Amino acid sequence: MTLLSLKISSGPLFLISDKRQEVENLGLAETPGCLPIDITRFLISLVRGHVATVTEAGSRILINMLLLRVVSVMCLGDTAVNIIPEFPLPRMIFNRDSGECSFGGVVDFLVTKLPARYTEYLLGDPTTALANPGYIQGPTTSNIFKAKHDNVRTALPQAAIAAASYCQFQGLCVVRGVVTSGEQWIFFVYERHTDGTGLVRSSPQYTLGRNLEGLALVLGLLRDSIENATSSDQTFFTTT
Repeated sequence: MTLLSLKISSGPLFLISDKRQEVENLGLAETPGCLPIDITRFLISLVRGHVATVTEAGSRILINMLLLRVVSVMCLGDTAVNIIPEFPLPRMIFNRDSGECSFGGVVDFLVTKLPARYTEYLLGDPTTALANPGYIQGPTTSNIFKAKHDNVRTALPQAAIAAASYCQFQGLCVVRGVVTSGEQWIFFVYERHTDGTGLVRSSPQYTLGRNLEGLALVLGLLRDSIENATSSDQTFFTTT
């Protein structure tokens, strides 16, 4: 199964240069009870120094450090953000001129934002909770994360197909996602069109950097992606 066979086209996202400082400030912002940025830096350095991140499992440990920082910042008041590893997608059928295509698999990470009172319900049985969104009263959104320990961009088509499947599963028109090794990060937005076609737009690859000089940017883009998981409107990117 390919993007071409599913009639999913591709396009770019360009970071708006005048917005870069704003994104970095967002990534460095602290909220009460969050994982502080200094400790986040320390944990990343600890992983780099003691974990073989050249393996898939090792890269996921690094990914977890950044995700924990972001979700801790975003859990405010009545809103919670939770990480669901290995979320199974039910097999979805895509009808195309060339015949039926089916997709089913596991999303490496689903990051879900929902009313805080449903956190225990979600974490206790994520598959059931997200298969029955009508039982959650209040806005619930999720982002697709694909882990790839090397050649990150090559995993984008698979991530886009997973996003298309998730949109069909949840009845969504838009979902945002990320492909990452923990060191390299690509942000994307998938849009499902009424005629059954789709469009995936993706950013350049951003890197944490040897001295974590890219950390603030990545954290800011992560936070924006989760905040606007089902919106195609871009604050920090342009398509032209």
